[in-house]
Amino acid sequence: MCARILLLGFLLATTCSPLALSQPVTVVRWVEEGTEIVGVTTSLLHYKFSSTGGTLTSAFVHFASYGSTTLDAVPGWSTGAKPTLGFGVSLPFEIWLGDATSDSSSYTVAAETPQPDLAVVRLVRREGNLHSVKEFRTRWDALYTMEVDIDVHAPGERVRLILGHRPTGNDAPVLVFLYDGKAHNAPLASGSYSRFQGLGLVAGDRVYFLRLDEGNVVPFLGVNASGHPVFGLEAPGDLRLQGLLYTGRNRYVLLDEAGIAVVAPVGFFSQFLVWVMTFFGWLYRLTGNYGWAILLFTLITRVITHPLMRNQYRSMAKMQRLAPKLKRLQEKYKDDRQTLQQQMMELYRQEKVNPLGGCLPLLLQFPILILLWQAIMHSAELIHVSPGFLWIRDLSQPDPYYVMIVLATGAQLLQQWLTQRRMPEPPTGGTQMIGWVFPIVMALLFLSFPAGLWWYWLLATVFQIGQQFIFDLEMAREPVRTSPPDEPPSA
Repeated sequence: MCARILLLGFLLATTCSPLALSQPVTVVRWVEEGTEIVGVTTSLLHYKFSSTGGTLTSAFVHFASYGSTTLDAVPGWSTGAKPTLGFGVSLPFEIWLGDATSDSSSYTVAAETPQPDLAVVRLVRREGNLHSVKEFRTRWDALYTMEVDIDVHAPGERVRLILGHRPTGNDAPVLVFLYDGKAHNAPLASGSYSRFQGLGLVAGDRVYFLRLDEGNVVPFLGVNASGHPVFGLEAPGDLRLQGLLYTGRNRYVLLDEAGIAVVAPVGFFSQFLVWVMTFFGWLYRLTGNYGWAILLFTLITRVITHPLMRNQYRSMAKMQRLAPKLKRLQEKYKDDRQTLQQQMMELYRQEKVNPLGGCLPLLLQFPILILLWQAIMHSAELIHVSPGFLWIRDLSQPDPYYVMIVLATGAQLLQQWLTQRRMPEPPTGGTQMIGWVFPIVMALLFLSFPAGLWWYWLLATVFQIGQQFIFDLEMAREPVRTSPPDEPPSA
């Protein structure tokens, strides 16, 4: 029966859910204050390219998972509900010739979609000896990356390519330079490295970084006509480069995919999260769906923790059996706390019960839950563009119909009912009420949690109920130790 249910769920998940990877990139053109603008929308970003200066004016991250907000990754935009671009800020991919500190030249703009999931934007300027071509390729995927190809021919001129505004202040992102696979906070002297591989800004919530794959450029720092600090690349006469521009959230898995994870290294304890995310990603590649990946993750963690869980339930079951004896001891020695403690410890010793035996497995569940939560958070972009699961389009977002929350809460209430049935003397009053109210309160507090986390909690609860039945059968086969009803165990 269970196999049929799983098979039905698999068919629903793989045949009824839309595939976001097949959705097309959209390209829109319009005129804004006399300037031609090209807008490109992908799964995660809204890009805006301007014919004035041939610049990237915006890389707006429109996808926001739980706990995050929308943002613009282009340096110079303010944070907040309605970001605004700072006055006099130099925009990415301006070209300064000679001693110039600004670029207001006009570029010819061309945009096409040679494939449904690919958009190509070309910005071209020909003026005298200057020939400048900038090509940007964006795709519908789970990455915040854009392929960049720049070719500037200006014989006899010093060519500088602006990559962006350089914010200052205590909370400003760090300007990072990449040489020979290592990150540095300042440019290195010529001859002290083999290969310059890129530069950009790294903050706690976002990264703006250009990875260089080919090119004859070196980094430079300067000031524009409005007095704003800028950073970029320069070359004498001809400037050519090919690379990958990352404009998005600071996500290790995505930075690693872009080949620039070294610019935002994780700490020692965060490495455990990286391992979980790597394992989580492997499960997705194995199953092709994050819903089934979470199911396998839950099953594997339950199998690994089964011995500890078994000890937990055995300790709990033995403590339940001892409840009448403990109650008699408490009544007999209610006025002598020291003797009561001694008699209780002797009873535990004779019955081979550890009263703290069930604590560790219970505490172990919370780190697993937190690790999976963080894995879902840091893999939200990957989940967003992956196939949906059952009725849920995106497991990184809340369940739009709250069905998963209702099912998980119902499973917890069922578990509470089964647990109380096992007790020889069910709890009364406030203790019993807490057991019933707690799952409902949790559901109300975490309504906006990702559906994937509620799916895990539902699976974990169902598996736990199944384990309880198995442990009950084991305990039923064991003989029950008895002692005289009116005499406590002697020391």
